[in-house]
Amino acid sequence: MPLTRKDTQRQTRDRLIAAAHSSIVEEGVAAMSIRNICSAAGHSQGAFYSNFASKDDLLVEILQSYIQDEVTLLRDLVAHCSGDDIEATLQVLAARLAKLADEAQWSLLSIELQLHARRDPAFAERHREGKAACYRMFGELVADLTQRFALRPTLPPMQTGIGLYALWMGLAVQGDVGGAMPRDEMLVGFFRTMAGLGASHEEQAYS
Repeated sequence: MPLTRKDTQRQTRDRLIAAAHSSIVEEGVAAMSIRNICSAAGHSQGAFYSNFASKDDLLVEILQSYIQDEVTLLRDLVAHCSGDDIEATLQVLAARLAKLADEAQWSLLSIELQLHARRDPAFAERHREGKAACYRMFGELVADLTQRFALRPTLPPMQTGIGLYALWMGLAVQGDVGGAMPRDEMLVGFFRTMAGLGASHEEQAYS
């Protein structure tokens, strides 16, 4: 069956996003250019501007899509953890968060976009929409954990999700600090506190 115009447009958009994603991973945000993205995707710059208003618009969508994929994976991990032992579930989540901590380009991209939005009012609204979507996704993950284990968190799931997102970005900027616990353990520790759980043995070791 021949592709419809809508299907063709979607394929073009997906190729551009995939090319930009590869560019971020291989070269970083600063080196990424629209010309190189279009060349890698096999499309003209006209095709780019038919799909995205600017490189910033593309970056917001890439980050949002990345976070959606990761949160979907984390929610799936929660759903498939057996039993009612929240400690085992938190260990599974921490293992995934540890892997994400090694992919600093994503948290740094989020920070770059945040700073750009503070300087550019025209971009701020687009960025605000993308950030709100990220907050909702983190909130959904917290809600899954809250419902699964009948927790009574200090804050509502959405607010806890916002806190987790902000902590994730802050830790990325901070980098490694002597005597500090690993980022994945810090994120899990924050969740434990918000969920009303006691500190783990690993967290107590840093007190």
